[in-house]
Amino acid sequence: YDAPAVRQDTGAAQTALAADHRGTLDLGEYQGVDCIRTQDGLVYAAAYDGAALKKRTSDLVRTDGGHDAAILSVDGELTGFAFDGSGDLWLSILTPGGGSLCRAAHDSWGTAVEQVVTQIDGAPLGAVSADGRIYFAVAAAAGAADGLESTLRTELLAHTGTGCVYVYDPAARSVQKVLGGVAGAAGLALSPDGSTLYVSDLANRCVWRVSADAQDLTAGGKNCSSLVSGLPGYPGALAMDPDGTLYIGYRWARSSWLEKNAGSTLLRGIALRAGRNLQEKLFSLPADAPCTEAVDTADGSWQRMVSGRGAGSVTALCPVESRLYLGLAGSEKVRSANL
Repeated sequence: YDAPAVRQDTGAAQTALAADHRGTLDLGEYQGVDCIRTQDGLVYAAAYDGAALKKRTSDLVRTDGGHDAAILSVDGELTGFAFDGSGDLWLSILTPGGGSLCRAAHDSWGTAVEQVVTQIDGAPLGAVSADGRIYFAVAAAAGAADGLESTLRTELLAHTGTGCVYVYDPAARSVQKVLGGVAGAAGLALSPDGSTLYVSDLANRCVWRVSADAQDLTAGGKNCSSLVSGLPGYPGALAMDPDGTLYIGYRWARSSWLEKNAGSTLLRGIALRAGRNLQEKLFSLPADAPCTEAVDTADGSWQRMVSGRGAGSVTALCPVESRLYLGLAGSEKVRSANL
């Protein structure tokens, strides 16, 4: 793909992350929040125990702002989860061998996690969105040995488009490919009526819009258009408000070096073989960069830009009434912004 252009300033209203304790949910020793959802007035977050040296297991942590409890643990990285209409929980889990889509019945959380779709092409699964049918993203075709973040960085540096989105129909027990050719499928969201699926594309710095009933489309091809493009950073987590406002979280800032050398296989290959610290410097999120933006999906107008000095990579989003909850890479707290 070609390095995309940079969008001009949108003039959207600006909001800062809350700085006081009322604007944060403390998760104790948990950190590295990968997904946030709400159910029955409580906040649920996928995180791992910060006391562990490596992220070998992930927990689903429930909190009311004052107390937190781990209600479910999985081996590997819990990259995404969503509740369906019956209250069942759908999980995407990433292990060194690949990804799997799992289900936990609402009456047996913490005791029974059923594998439903296992290791499509051995690739890492990422975001999940449920609405009768279960949509899940295969972030990229790259190996999953070092986790989701490493996989997404590899997809950016390799300058390929190997991410895709599938849908699982629980009634028919069938899996259908919805969209392919995504250069880092890092976030999913459904429109409030369930008719339209939105997919964030890291390297193309855009959000694709397709019919929720689509089959085997290609990113940027027929029946797949961009809702927004030329974004100022690499978009990851997506979240939809009931009023049709889409929130876009930026996992990393736009790398001018990477896009300047998009056509150089040699230089990108050197960066691919570089250590993690050097790679992270290419994609750091500057203090003055927006960490989240909001767009009206009906008319494409930009509604809000959220800034957070030193906030870092946004890995999860969840709007709840007048507040937006955010998960930040490595943070032991769920941050928020007033809307």
